[in-house]
Amino acid sequence: MHAMDITTTAKDFAPGMAAIATAMAKLYGYQEEPRHWTPEEEGSAEEPLHGVSAFVAGDHWHYVTYGLTQLFDEETSFPARPGVSGWGFELTFRLARQAGAEPPTWPVHMLQRLARYVFRSSNIFRPGDHMELNGPMGGLRNTQLEAVLFTQDPQLEPIETRNGSISFVQVVGATKDEVDAVRDWRCDGFLELAAERNPLLVTYPGRGSLLADADFAKACKKGARTDGSSHGSSFASVVRWDRLNTGLEITVGAIAVRDLLRMLRLRLPYNRTFKLVGRGVSVVFAPGLAPGSKVEGSELVLAVPWDAASMMAETLETKRGRYEWPGLDGVTLIVEPTDVRGARGELIRVIG
Repeated sequence: MHAMDITTTAKDFAPGMAAIATAMAKLYGYQEEPRHWTPEEEGSAEEPLHGVSAFVAGDHWHYVTYGLTQLFDEETSFPARPGVSGWGFELTFRLARQAGAEPPTWPVHMLQRLARYVFRSSNIFRPGDHMELNGPMGGLRNTQLEAVLFTQDPQLEPIETRNGSISFVQVVGATKDEVDAVRDWRCDGFLELAAERNPLLVTYPGRGSLLADADFAKACKKGARTDGSSHGSSFASVVRWDRLNTGLEITVGAIAVRDLLRMLRLRLPYNRTFKLVGRGVSVVFAPGLAPGSKVEGSELVLAVPWDAASMMAETLETKRGRYEWPGLDGVTLIVEPTDVRGARGELIRVIG
């Protein structure tokens, strides 16, 4: 991506782009030199965003994307969603600003990467979602932030355009243990606590974990005990199941075990199901009075009694192997190692 003056781009007169620019102008007025980046190949598979702008917002930069919604009338690359523009949202990001310094470009590449995920997977980001980045945010050396949370931008209300509605979903940097706390509880509850000390949820790359504060950590644990986990589904690259003469075998990647353990502790006891989604298949773990299973298309539904769930939580490990439990006779859970790869496909580590 390269920087350019947003006022010189002819495509700015597109109705979608104009609507987004108007929403930002209502916040910040006219900024004489707004920072704007456009990719070398606008709208390509690798760079699906048409641009990213950064606005001076007092002590921080406020980035906004252009391209997850329908900017131009003639666009046909989005799924048909009546009343919704494109994917229905643009991403924003608030980054702590040093006086006199130019906005860094790494947030632009991060937002482009998140947009690429949406276009490739057709999975949209909603307030309450979270995602691990498989490495330090922005490739920065001195940061503990390795994940992002998603929330409604606190200052940008949804808008209506002639191509449909647009909401603004803010990306918030998070540490690994903070994401674990979110999975144990719920993202909106965690961010409500964070907003008490950081109302606009500005990302500070050099900060430590919020859970280092004993009161904050205690509040998160109390929320999880009271509400249970809102983390109802998880994607894993390895999920499959087979019915054999010897019984039912369910195979998962080791990276999925953390979420399975969370499900056993904080969803099934609260009478909530949990779905592990693979490539074309899924397994639903459901609370039940007795063990059992049924197949619905490509989905396996496994009923797990609470006492069996408790035994599973005690012995299941993020380690390759075959696991079986009393109370789930005929069911074997196989854990395979997971290769974790970076943005360029390089092997970062092996789990399990």
